[in-house]
Amino acid sequence: MAETKLLEIEWSASRTGLINPIAVFEPVELEGTTVSRASVHNLSILDELKLGIGDVITVYKANMIIPQIEENKTRSGNMNIPDTCPVCGSHTEHLNEKGTEVLICPNEYCEAKRIKQLSHFVSRNAINIDGLSESTLEKFIAAGLVKEPADLFHLDRHKECLTKMEGFGEKSCQNLLESIQSARNITLPRLVYSLGIKGIGLSMAKLICREFPYDLPEMNTLTEEQLSAVDGVGEVLAKNFVSYFQNEERKRQADAIWNEINIMKPEQEIKASLDGKTFVITGSLNHFTNRDECKERIEAAGGKVTGSVSKNTDYLINNDRLSASSKNKKANQLGIPILTEEALLELLEGT
Repeated sequence: MAETKLLEIEWSASRTGLINPIAVFEPVELEGTTVSRASVHNLSILDELKLGIGDVITVYKANMIIPQIEENKTRSGNMNIPDTCPVCGSHTEHLNEKGTEVLICPNEYCEAKRIKQLSHFVSRNAINIDGLSESTLEKFIAAGLVKEPADLFHLDRHKECLTKMEGFGEKSCQNLLESIQSARNITLPRLVYSLGIKGIGLSMAKLICREFPYDLPEMNTLTEEQLSAVDGVGEVLAKNFVSYFQNEERKRQADAIWNEINIMKPEQEIKASLDGKTFVITGSLNHFTNRDECKERIEAAGGKVTGSVSKNTDYLINNDRLSASSKNKKANQLGIPILTEEALLELLEGT
């Protein structure tokens, strides 16, 4: 925990239209790093904290990673809520979502939504195109090279223009084009996740695709009744999924993406079933590229991956079984088995 002074509130527009308040404060040291920003998340939290410029606040890192405001000691509450979107200038609206007040930009064509949509689309758990930061995407949009996600698959037509852009030489341009070609091969859950449907994360996309293993054009004809009947989906997410494809422009863009990709089938049927088993992954990995890949294999076999060890954890994955880490200590205290990657692979293969 550290005490600091609030300098300003920035308003950040997202791909869903939410405009989120970001607290900017005098830099402080937390958990070995210098931090100066923290998300306030929504208007309800902003009001609850009674934030105002110059207020004395205390901040900490949730799970030792994410900066958060713990307390506002002076509570001046002198904050003005913007009545226009910081990106497109459209009049903002206040919405109450299940008791939480949020600020939104109602403009369907707000530039922030397009940039954030593209950024989500190319992210590692989605299409996974290396070398495309938000700033790079902004350059592509400004140059007229990209208007929607499917356009990214045709950047090879603009190679001459790309190599003349700041930060792009022949080599970096070639690496990007190769990454785009590689990204054409994708699993159906990652494709569904890449669309950015509200509330549909990668795990939920996998759940839906297991129940409805169709191609995308067939999936966008699913009804709310069909989706909400799936254990774990519910009415709200079912409505979000159906509403997404009822928008003709979104449906057209999704169809354009579908025409550019190849759906990968699982390499082999998972022999072992990990249904109902909960895993925690920690430490460095040798056999998996990263934790996301390890998590995907576990979830494909029916398991669940969480971030912290508890009495509900069945296995902790850690190649250093003798580590003095907090997760290892907790697992040993609770009698939870600690598996190496090799042991996990054996479990996945049913050997």
